[in-house]
Amino acid sequence: MSYTTRLDISLSNKGTEARQKLFVQVLDEGLHVLAIDEQKQPVLYQLIDFDKDNLDQGTGLQTWLQEQAEWLKSWSSLVVIHHCQQATVVPELLFGNDNGKELLDSLYGDLFRGTMLTEKIPGRDDYSLYRIQTGTYLSLSAANGSVKQYHLFTAWLAWLEGIPESSNGDAYLLFENKKLAVAIRNNGWKMISQFEYQVPEDVSYFLLSALLHAGLSAETVAVHLDGWIEKDSAMYLELFKYIRNLETVTLPDSVQLDESLLNGQPVHFFTPLIEMSQCVS
Repeated sequence: MSYTTRLDISLSNKGTEARQKLFVQVLDEGLHVLAIDEQKQPVLYQLIDFDKDNLDQGTGLQTWLQEQAEWLKSWSSLVVIHHCQQATVVPELLFGNDNGKELLDSLYGDLFRGTMLTEKIPGRDDYSLYRIQTGTYLSLSAANGSVKQYHLFTAWLAWLEGIPESSNGDAYLLFENKKLAVAIRNNGWKMISQFEYQVPEDVSYFLLSALLHAGLSAETVAVHLDGWIEKDSAMYLELFKYIRNLETVTLPDSVQLDESLLNGQPVHFFTPLIEMSQCVS
């Protein structure tokens, strides 16, 4: 089997798939799948892990798409969130359709062969610029009669834009399986970035350096933790050494969810895709 369904949680039995929307967050290692109803309330959540021996070939995603083909077409629309690493955010003044490849090549080299995608971030004069495997793009485009594809930066920043800024600045950290997305705000956004890490010290070093560069103090900045980080983990304890105002994200006020349905998992494991489902469509 090229993939395993680690979580499959029914959150509501109201409505029908034909009137509901499916969100799929695509990572190299697997998928997060969320369905929402017409009121943007969660209906189901799935966590799919790909076979580690076949990650480079993309076999897990292709097999999942083939086996779930009829199910995927049953939803009113499909929204794909690409959590790929070859991506950046570009101010509108610096962005042009003819310089996207050069910008990505300068960051990641020119060996990647695939499809480059761009989209304007809602509510901002910035663009997400990224590239993915062409086969992945085409397969996902054909998975439903109505498909939209975004990068994580686009959907995540669209959500963060609606959150009031703290008086001492904010750092938002989104954890996903040895990957970290970071957004730092101090009278406007100072950084939006992502990287892969090996040990907790990699994250604390990066964060403290980024806060210093943004003119923020580890003693007073509000650091918001989202995604797959546990409060009793080595990662949390490492951050707690330096950050005094550390908090895990809660559900959006607009979302009603019985947390007892989450199989004992903390709600912030599920919030990233739920948040993004509230602001892109």
